Amino acid sequence: MAERPSRGPVDRPFFLPAETAGEAITRIYSLTGAADAGTRGEKRAVVALRDALGVDVDTGATSDVMGAAIAEVLGVPWVPALYLEKHKLTLGGLNALLEGATDAYHDGSLRQLEAMRPDLLSGPEWAAFNPARSKIEAVNRISLLTDSGPEYLGPGGKEHKRVLINLVNGMGLHIPITTKHGTAAALAREFGAPWADSCVSTQGTITLSGLNVLLAGAERRLGKLGVARAALFGTPEQEGAALAAALLTGWRPTRQADGSSRVVWDARQCVQWMKRQGITKGPNENEWQGFYFEHRGVEILNAAFTPITNPPRSRYENTSFDYSLRYVWDLKAHTESQILPVSGKSKPGLPGAPLNDQLAMRACIEDQGLGFLMLGGRAVMDEDRAFYQWHRTFKGREPAPSNTGRSTMRKAAFEPLHVEAFWFANIEALDAAYASGLIKDFSQGRQSRGATRKLKYELNARKARAAGLSVARHDWPHD
Repeated sequence: MAERPSRGPVDRPFFLPAETAGEAITRIYSLTGAADAGTRGEKRAVVALRDALGVDVDTGATSDVMGAAIAEVLGVPWVPALYLEKHKLTLGGLNALLEGATDAYHDGSLRQLEAMRPDLLSGPEWAAFNPARSKIEAVNRISLLTDSGPEYLGPGGKEHKRVLINLVNGMGLHIPITTKHGTAAALAREFGAPWADSCVSTQGTITLSGLNVLLAGAERRLGKLGVARAALFGTPEQEGAALAAALLTGWRPTRQADGSSRVVWDARQCVQWMKRQGITKGPNENEWQGFYFEHRGVEILNAAFTPITNPPRSRYENTSFDYSLRYVWDLKAHTESQILPVSGKSKPGLPGAPLNDQLAMRACIEDQGLGFLMLGGRAVMDEDRAFYQWHRTFKGREPAPSNTGRSTMRKAAFEPLHVEAFWFANIEALDAAYASGLIKDFSQGRQSRGATRKLKYELNARKARAAGLSVARHDWPHD
């Protein structure tokens, strides 16, 4: 592949540097269309980028050699002192390649790999098909074809049978509804799409390959094969529902000590995960659950959906909003209630959930609208201070003095209950929400050194939901 012209420092509103190596690797996989190997090492992701660019460098080359060769083809300045630590790429090095790859993807010179395309769809009649990157993307794209509403996956990542039933009924097909496997095979025959054992699993599910076959067949029947990804989710409501469903699927319930099956985040495990990812702000914070949701949630979304080639601007003032496909979203966690396990008491959380800097929010909303993916849950409070003592040791230093002079009780665990998408379509909607008390001013107080912080907004999720600002909601199952 010919070398690309060298790029100078350009302000690209659509590019946000990855905050961790894991995020950078996931985003490279997403850009190249390669299957995530499930490891956090950068070598496989760099190899995927090499293959997508057609760079002539041997797979046995170390990451530093391969990274330099890729940077040359991308026209990215390569600074070994900043980008390398021995033979491994630093976060700076990964971000340099990620930014170059993002530019190449947007101008159409990054050839997406075919790892997500089933071998069954190798014929020329399927060449225009854009495979779904994940099962959550696949079921939502299938649902969108008949406007059947948002979809999420069941326990174990199982697609619901209604995805197939809605496709049969929505397209007016005269085929029998039998078992999930039988109905899927009948749909494939109806569409003239290839079907094989690789399309199903013994656990009663349809594989990603099988869902892609059905998606391709349905798209071809409707004359939508190869429709641009920018049109994948035509409205904020559709996109918000799909993103919320992906977040719901990203955390699965597990069996707890009391015998119930729930999603529970243990504070120590989440803090240690953030530390391992190289996250600087988060592991030492009292409100660790918000940082964990943001960082882990962005990884989940990056792994679930392939980015579009013309993304929206997502940075305003000094605020970088967390995620975007066709629309811009920020991830927030809100404590709706608190449990004190020692005394057996419980109490409600604060009604308002802090959002972002007001100037940044207003600028983004005025330009294009802005959404929030709000996680609601209950906190298990550190009533016996065991987590507080562990956290002090973990930090390796004395905690900074509180501005109020009081030590705030930490959260020993957090149980997510639901994830909800809220959408502000324009500045009039924001001002109307402010006037009616759905959002209010939120002052963070001064920093530890005395400097003032910018004024934020806070959202009353209950009132906003009643007023129709909630465009989608998914609840975690509990038993």
